[in-house]
Amino acid sequence: MSLQPTHSIAVPGIWPQSGTGPSILVCRPNTRLGNTVLLTPLIEELQTRLPNARIDVLSACPAAPEVFAGFPGVYRVHELPFRGVRHPFRYAGTLLRVCRVGYDIIIDPCPNSWTARFLTRWIPGRLKVGFTHPRRQWGLDVSVPFKDAPRHMGAYPVYLVRRVLFDLDPQVARADEATLTVHLSPAEREFGRREIRRLAGDEASGPVIALATHATGAKRFAVSWWRAVLEQLRMRVPQARFIEIRSPSGHATLPELAGFSSRRTRHVAAVIDAATCFVCADSGLMHLGAATDTVTVGLFKVTLPQLYAPRRGRSCALAASDAQPEAAAARIAQLID
Repeated sequence: MSLQPTHSIAVPGIWPQSGTGPSILVCRPNTRLGNTVLLTPLIEELQTRLPNARIDVLSACPAAPEVFAGFPGVYRVHELPFRGVRHPFRYAGTLLRVCRVGYDIIIDPCPNSWTARFLTRWIPGRLKVGFTHPRRQWGLDVSVPFKDAPRHMGAYPVYLVRRVLFDLDPQVARADEATLTVHLSPAEREFGRREIRRLAGDEASGPVIALATHATGAKRFAVSWWRAVLEQLRMRVPQARFIEIRSPSGHATLPELAGFSSRRTRHVAAVIDAATCFVCADSGLMHLGAATDTVTVGLFKVTLPQLYAPRRGRSCALAASDAQPEAAAARIAQLID
C-alpha cells in the first residue's frame, strides 16, 4: 500500500510509489540543547502525519541522539562535531555520509540560520523547503513567508511543513500547535521516581519542587536571589520538599539541598518528570523540563517569552525581576496549589 499524505500535498510527485514513506532530513546544525528540544514538535508532526516516513536529523548538539531517542519515526541523528572548526575531517565525513542518502525532502526549519540554509542547498534532495528570506533566496524549491508563522520557536517549523507539505491555509496551519515532548520509556520514568525518592525521601507526602539555577549570561539569577525564592516557597508551601538539578559537572549552587547531576540528558529529564514542579531560568534545561509532564516554570528577565515559553500542559513563562524574588515565589506557589 503506497503512502498518501493526510492532506493534499502542495508539491505533487514527491511521494514514493513504493510502500515505504519518504525519506526526510531535518537540517538544524545547532549546538544548543534548547534549540534541539524545540524541534520535537516538528518531529512529532511529521511522524504523526507520515507514519511510514524515515526521518533523519542533522545536528551539532551532543544531546541530540538522546532527545530524539524515543521517537519511532527518527531513523538516524547525523552528529556534526560540537566545534566543527576544530574537527574538519569529522565534519566533512559526516556531511559526505548525509549526501550519500539522497533524501526525498530536506527541511530547513530555521528562518535565520546561514549554516542551515547553506547545508540545505548543498545536500542532495528532491524537494527542499524552508522560510523565505530576503538575503537567502537560493537553496529552496518551495518556501513560505515567515510573517504569517507563529512566533514561538517550537511552533513555526510545524507551520512550515503544514503549509508546504500538506497545503493547509495559514489559519489552519497555526491551529493546534504541537507541544514539546521527550518520549521517556517506562524504565526511564521508574528511574526518575527512584531518584526522587532517594533525594527527597519517602517519609513525607508533599510536593517535590526541583530547582535549577544555572543559565547563561544575563539570563542568570544570583545565588542570593534563589535563596530568597527558596525561603519564600518554604513559607508558602511548608509541606514541600526541594531538590536541585545541577549542571553535568555536579557543581552545587544550593549545597543545602539534595542534588541530582548526570551527563545523560534522558536521566535528567526522567528526574524532572518525576518532580511535582520544576523551576528554572530560561535555558536549554527549561525546554527539556517543558518536554516532560511536570509543570515547568520558566523565569524570564531578558528574553521574549513569546519565542521561548515552556509549551506543555500547565507549564508557563514567568516574568521575574532581580529585585523581586517574592513575586516569583508567590506565583510558583499558586501553580503548585
